[in-house]
Amino acid sequence: MLHITSVAEARPFLRELWSTGQSIGSVHTLGALHDAHGELIQRSANENDQTIVTVYPNRIQLFPGSVYRYDIDTDIALAESRGATIVISSDDQEMYPPTYATFIDQGESHHRLNSSVFDFASRGQVTGAIRWISLCRPTASYFGMKDIEQALLVQRAVQDLMIDCEIRHVPCVRFRGSGVPVSSRLRFLPAGRLAEVGSVYTALETGRNAVLNGESDPGEVISLIRRLLQESLSTFKILYIAAVDVETFAPVSILKEPPFILHCAVTDGDLHHFDGLCIRTPTELAHSPEVIWIDPQDTPS
Repeated sequence: MLHITSVAEARPFLRELWSTGQSIGSVHTLGALHDAHGELIQRSANENDQTIVTVYPNRIQLFPGSVYRYDIDTDIALAESRGATIVISSDDQEMYPPTYATFIDQGESHHRLNSSVFDFASRGQVTGAIRWISLCRPTASYFGMKDIEQALLVQRAVQDLMIDCEIRHVPCVRFRGSGVPVSSRLRFLPAGRLAEVGSVYTALETGRNAVLNGESDPGEVISLIRRLLQESLSTFKILYIAAVDVETFAPVSILKEPPFILHCAVTDGDLHHFDGLCIRTPTELAHSPEVIWIDPQDTPS
């Protein structure tokens, strides 16, 4: 597997790769790769001749001054083990020089869900993803449905900007038994607090079942989810619970049939956790959106 350490070095290599006519899959990460990233990489490797993984803690979607902990050698090893053929990494100086000025604006939709808590997050995520897609020119790029807002907004940006790339959504990877999603942000939490995080998924699933059983009032569904979370959360508090439209992320007035999203954010003051169910079909309403289940011991703590 090839590791290219800058965009400048990657350009001539990519030009040659495109000329071969091979299919290219891409997975774009901040680093600190885990099994959920591994699932994206493996799907890309199964479906394409070449798989590019980018590793860069995207400064414009992180808190100013924050330090994102990752180890590039560990990330390269995981990427290679799941079938990646190329890793491209970079740094702030190259990615965001003082002259950098271009951001993806998606109107009100990128101020909702996650971005109602961090108004810079969605714009930074989508801008970063589109820049990497524009560099790599993949046949397909893979995004996990753990981050519903990012996955859907990147797809919208690719369509609106007429970029020749298919965005493929991969089901959320969760730990069997708890429902906790595999996430870089959660990797240092002790077991007791992870159980609180898992209760968010349980509450959202209860809300989905309420809709399945005929409850069409979003306010009632949100109140049900809130009551369950108030009983199960101790170190976290609720930031929001929302039932929104899949295209605009605006609140829906009725929950009668798909598509819609149930979404929730909780925080302990330092760590913010977002989880949701993107319900797009009657089958997903009846059985929940697909999940990739793994055993807790499958991922190192």
